Amino acid sequence: MLQRFEFQNAARSFPERVLDFAELWMGGMFLQDEAFLYMRERRNPFANGILYVTVVGVLVALGNILAAAARYITSPSKDALENTVLNHLHAMQFYEAMGPTGQSAFDAGFNQTWEWFGQLFMGYPTSPQEIAVLFLGMLTTPIGLIVTWVFFGALVHLVARRWNPEISFAEILGPLALAQSPQLLNVLHIFPNVGINALVVALWFLVSAVSAIRVTYKTTHANALRAAFIPILVVLLLLAVLMLLGAIAVGARGGQ
Repeated sequence: MLQRFEFQNAARSFPERVLDFAELWMGGMFLQDEAFLYMRERRNPFANGILYVTVVGVLVALGNILAAAARYITSPSKDALENTVLNHLHAMQFYEAMGPTGQSAFDAGFNQTWEWFGQLFMGYPTSPQEIAVLFLGMLTTPIGLIVTWVFFGALVHLVARRWNPEISFAEILGPLALAQSPQLLNVLHIFPNVGINALVVALWFLVSAVSAIRVTYKTTHANALRAAFIPILVVLLLLAVLMLLGAIAVGARGGQ
């Protein structure tokens, strides 16, 4: 029954709220119709949706911080990794054949390149700026998910409202908030050598979004699939047009 979902009941304790959130998350992950209906029928589905998406975004950002901390603890330092790579290069025949002058130039070039790109191999921030960006994710990740959620919901509503004109924009935003549930799979990066492919997360989101659309507008799977994919095609078309215009602008500037 829908009554078991009490995510915004002010009388509930924090542990009960955590359990409610977990139950909603399971509903979004495993396509439970009653979870989507619950989010649609809330007094303020937009407010409930934005709260849910915000919590998901904060948890994902917190997971990124903990994952970086775990890799910092379990991984060698940047200098140690640089020395290991450089020692292996020194043992190769091409390095021995360079002679002292060539070797010095090679080492200088390697050190400069490592200074620029070495952090890509570390799995955790290695500069104050990168650390700041990591912690800023506690703000930017939820905002990014909210913007994506609202924009996608608006495009979906433009397509799907013809099947059920009585459904408001806010009523689809509530269920589509649950479609963001697969984003929490990214928290698995906390564990070294464990993670989830971004494509898997995206496809899981689409499957959940199709269920949310079908339940909200009381339509068929085919219509819900159409309503989910048309916005994506529109966005891809806009990106293609922008890239084409950018290429034309660069070409025109280069020809002057």
